[in-house]
Amino acid sequence: MRLIIKISLFCLVFTASWGQGIRYHVDLQHIQHDRVPVQVTLPKQQSNSIVFSFPKQVPGTYSNYDFGRYIQDFKAVAKDGKSLPVKQKNVNQYQIEQSNLLDHISYSVNDTWDSPEIKGEYIFEPAGTNIQADTMVAFNVHGFLGYVEGLSTLPVQVSIDKPSQLFGSTSLVNTGKGNKDVFTSLNYQSLVDAPIMYSEADTTNLQFGDTQILVSVYSPNHTISAKQIAENIRPMLIAQRNYLGGKFPVKRYAFIIVLSDNLKGGSFGALEHSHSSFYYLPEGTIDQLGQTIRDVCAHEFFHIITPLSIHSEEIGNFDFMNPKMSQHLWLYEGLTEYAAHHMQLQGKLIDSDAFFRTIQEKKETMEMQFKQDISFTNMSKLVLGKYKDQYANVYQKGALIGFGLDLTLRQLSHGKWNNQLLLQALSKEFGPTKSFQDDQLFDKIIQITKLPALKDFFKAYVAGTQPLPIESWLQQLGYTWDANQQEDAKTLGFDPQGLSINTETKRAIIQSNSAINSLGKLMGMQAKDELVAINGLPTDIENFVKNTQKILQIIQPGDTLAWDIARKGADGNYQTMHLKAPYFVIQQASRQVIRPVKNPSKEQLDLRANWMQ
Repeated sequence: MRLIIKISLFCLVFTASWGQGIRYHVDLQHIQHDRVPVQVTLPKQQSNSIVFSFPKQVPGTYSNYDFGRYIQDFKAVAKDGKSLPVKQKNVNQYQIEQSNLLDHISYSVNDTWDSPEIKGEYIFEPAGTNIQADTMVAFNVHGFLGYVEGLSTLPVQVSIDKPSQLFGSTSLVNTGKGNKDVFTSLNYQSLVDAPIMYSEADTTNLQFGDTQILVSVYSPNHTISAKQIAENIRPMLIAQRNYLGGKFPVKRYAFIIVLSDNLKGGSFGALEHSHSSFYYLPEGTIDQLGQTIRDVCAHEFFHIITPLSIHSEEIGNFDFMNPKMSQHLWLYEGLTEYAAHHMQLQGKLIDSDAFFRTIQEKKETMEMQFKQDISFTNMSKLVLGKYKDQYANVYQKGALIGFGLDLTLRQLSHGKWNNQLLLQALSKEFGPTKSFQDDQLFDKIIQITKLPALKDFFKAYVAGTQPLPIESWLQQLGYTWDANQQEDAKTLGFDPQGLSINTETKRAIIQSNSAINSLGKLMGMQAKDELVAINGLPTDIENFVKNTQKILQIIQPGDTLAWDIARKGADGNYQTMHLKAPYFVIQQASRQVIRPVKNPSKEQLDLRANWMQ
């Protein structure tokens, strides 16, 4: 009874505040041309002029997306039905005059997944919007709903009229009935933190103590189900719970998963939120996707710790219009990526060979794709501009920094400290509602752990540009990096780890000369070449995997390997070139060059045991 009373009182207090809150109404029942009508009702305005804004950027992303690009027919309507004067200040902001007479705001929203006519920055699908009437709507709040400058802390309510066959999957509590969903939140920022997916219901709930976890899946060809994914990630969640100290820090969580049979942007992944994560993955069976899903879900779920429970003021007071970047992507993304794999090793979901193959791949990718003379703190601060193309290194070098910090903590403290305990201590010190000062984090970690020698680690490898001593870290565990291990390999002239996607041309691009092997050099390949066709078969995003695998299967030594590549000239224009050479099998570094030493010392075995437990 006490619980019921508490909930009722909360609802009364929250409802009483609606006189000063913001109401959104979204109509998914009358979608036309993939556009959704939205209406916004504000509290009575005392000012004669207000600015209504759509986010330039959102938390967890590191690009300026300008969601205002996707807004049309923006109107401000007075109580007598007449339009009020509106001036569009820039792509994301509208200034409304005579706002003291305002009754409501209306506009329509285009989707970001399928609006090629709208130019500008490519929006990573998990941060974007999809509108398929009667089938699936990816409702990332920041793509549909704007806010009033100066009023973003007011309570908000969004009511959504939906087709009867669609179910709204989210971490939010739905208080609506029938074909109207109603969600409330403390403010705009917390509402943005909770995406919704509307689709035919395919959901499963997992219960871990007092934590309920929703798994919701949209698979257009029904190749995989929510139940299969839930069973696939259940052992991972058990291992994560143990890794986090035996208890989840949230009561509700939602895995919202969209599978696609048409990866138009050429990439896939997920975006984290405090009580959910939104996924955009290639469609396939559970056998094909099982490990990928575990890896990505493990990474995103760990974000409930960083940056959602441990973050700087730049994130805690996020500015949707003029965002400031923290210098600690090594913490938010790097330690999260490391933990996602280390947790699986500790939980015996993968073996040490699989873990160290991941370490090897990250080291090689870091060296092939990214600059080595940029400090991680500087890259983080300037990731929206100067170092935008270096962001993905957070999953490579960032994870390796996490590996090194974990070992360094354990060694300096004789096993008393590690990454897990450090994150728990930082969560206790700060938490979701308290931010740290960006330039004081290193000192705070040293203060908490009482390990002054950590200053040298941060100065050299995070705030500095010294090469990561990965071989030395491996030696501490009784492992060695044997670069002499070679193997025969059929390649297409380059290491696939050295490829990335040019989101403008939708082509694979060779990032650096270090990714080009002896076969590619013979053909005349160069860094920044974009791959157009192989032996006459197209290698655009949709056909790349299928056609490259086909050639690898049939080509034999002595056959001709031919690549059509697009190479940018000094004038900025692309020239198509035809490269060819007799095919041959190359010798390359083994895919498993990290091996245990033959006679490890007691110190190595002790640290290994401490690290593996």
